[in-house]
Amino acid sequence: MPAVAKADFLTGIVLIFLSIFILFESWRMPRLEHLKVHPLSVPGLVPAFLGTVIFIFAVILVVRSIRAAGHHVGVSRESLRHVLSQPGNQRLLLTAIISIGYAGFLIGSIPYWLATGLFVFVFVAVFEWRRGLTRREYVRLGLAAGILAVVTSAVVTWAFQAVFLVTLP
Repeated sequence: MPAVAKADFLTGIVLIFLSIFILFESWRMPRLEHLKVHPLSVPGLVPAFLGTVIFIFAVILVVRSIRAAGHHVGVSRESLRHVLSQPGNQRLLLTAIISIGYAGFLIGSIPYWLATGLFVFVFVAVFEWRRGLTRREYVRLGLAAGILAVVTSAVVTWAFQAVFLVTLP
């Protein structure tokens, strides 16, 4: 059980920082007073609620892991190598890199719809790719990723602008 307690402790700490960031950013979202929007329908309300819920459960996770002695995290080069060699952790790291690239570099640099389309295309292509694909399978994968990217980008952009009245970067 100590390995699970250590994982819970580290996950809880990461989630606490993530939830604080979510709360901070939701506070900075537009209030839409100029549109006479009701205070309970502002765009930052749902993210703030979700950030609060994540924070509460992350604190519970950390407290439970401390009670199980999971807060004694011994990080060594060998343990790090072992963790990074597991396929699930490699996929998680790749997901984090692609997502940070999208949110940190694409959003705000290029139009939102294009950034979202590129993100979906790269994400699908990377996670559906496997060794030994034939040329036909490569084309099929590219087409499927492209169609999914275009449809997702169009629907998400429309929903944010028309339904949620969010000004996109």
